[in-house]
Amino acid sequence: MISNDVEYQDLGPDYFLERLGTDGKARKTRRLVGQLNQLGYQVALQSVDAA
Repeated sequence: MISNDVEYQDLGPDYFLERLGTDGKARKTRRLVGQLNQLGYQVALQSVDAA
């Protein structure tokens, strides 16, 4: 921003998830389930389509 003299542009809340490509959603899901397991929760996932 300073060296190119451009204004700040927010990339959006899903930028890093989209940047990972098609595997991004699966990776984020595995990471979050792993965090819940470490906190002592057992997680059963159900897609929104099936709910």
